[in-house]
Parts: sequence; C-alpha cells; structure tokens
Amino acid sequence: MWKVVLDFIKTDYFVVSYGITWFISVITYKKYFDTVLKYLPIIIAYTFFSELLGGLVRYNEDIRILFGYEYKNHNNVIYNVYHICFFSFFFYIYWKTISNQKQKKIVKYGGYLFILMNLINIIFQNPIVQSLVYAYLYGVAFLIYCTIIYFKQIFKVYTFDLLKYNLLFWVSLGLLVFHTIYFPLKILKEFFPYDYYLEFRGVHFIIIVVMYFLFSIGFIISKRKAFR
Repeated sequence: MWKVVLDFIKTDYFVVSYGITWFISVITYKKYFDTVLKYLPIIIAYTFFSELLGGLVRYNEDIRILFGYEYKNHNNVIYNVYHICFFSFFFYIYWKTISNQKQKKIVKYGGYLFILMNLINIIFQNPIVQSLVYAYLYGVAFLIYCTIIYFKQIFKVYTFDLLKYNLLFWVSLGLLVFHTIYFPLKILKEFFPYDYYLEFRGVHFIIIVVMYFLFSIGFIISKRKAFR
C-alpha cells in the first residue's frame, strides 16, 4: 500500500505542496482562528486527501470506490463532490468579505447558481463516472470574478505594503493565478483530444504548486491586525 502511495507522489509530485501548506496553516492558525478563513486548513486537508484517493484509484486497479462499472478506475465522483465543497467555501468567503452591497448580492446569487448548475449538469452527465465539467467551468469563471471584485475593493483603500500582511490577499492571489491559467487547460482536457492536455500537464502541476506557495507565504507573513 505504501509503495502505491509513494509511486503516486513521485508521479503527481504537486500533492506534496498540499501537505506542506496544511502544516504551515496549522502552526500559524492563531493568526486567523477567529476570522472568515478559520476553516481553510480543513479545505486544504480535504484537497490533499481527495487528490490522494483520486490518484490511488486512477493508478491502481486493486483500489476502487465503485462497483458495477466495467472501467474500474472511476474517480470523478471524488472530484465532483470536492469541487462543490471547494467553490462553495470560497464563494462564502467573498460573500462575507465584499462590502459593496450590489456586488455582495451578485456573489450570493452567483453561489446559488453554482449549486443549480451542478444539479442541471447531472441531467447531461453521470456524476459517478463523469466530470461535471460545465458546472466546474462556471465555478472557475465565477471564482475569478469574485477575486477580481475583492482586489478592486481592497486596492481602493490599502497599499501593497499593508496588504502583504493580509492572509486573504495571498489566498486570493493564489486562486486567481491558478484558475486563470487552468481554465483554458481544463477546456483542452475535456473538449479536445487528450493528447493536447498532456502537453500542458506539467504546467498544471506547476501552477498548483505556485498557488499553494502563495497560500504559504500568506500564512507565514500575515498578521492578525492586517486581516480585512
């Protein structure tokens, strides 16, 4: 079993960044334990275990979570559930953080629409064996929108010298960088021959590491008084 895990980590090395970031988030937890990001370590841990389980199912035919299907390595249901939790968490964060009432309502109803999109997507795709790609792409696009609105709000009031100590600033930067780059890669992966995505697989791994590196910077240098 451990050999399978180690082989997976060697292949998908980016998962190490989840573990490192989670550890840093825990040892710095006193900085933000009473803020809107207090559940972020749980999301990071959930990400790590979802990727680990998904990878083990994908690469090892002896490990499976579904029965009654010809193809043993189905792991899409793991990521479909994960994506609902991940995007819903951050939509909630921005709904709580954004102060403009009009934008706040947009984030609120945009989050509800994401849940509806998943329900509609289930009509066209089997969530057990297929990725709910349309709901996912909407979630990515709307999360990018939320981060941009957040940045517009904070840069009207604060300079970078102050924002660099703000944890949510670094988390938002990581989310924006990753999802902006990955959005077209996801389209290639889902709607074009798989060989196209394979050419950019390394880029996918790198931007995951970059995102969690930015998270880690935030955990390390953030200060309680700088949280906005």
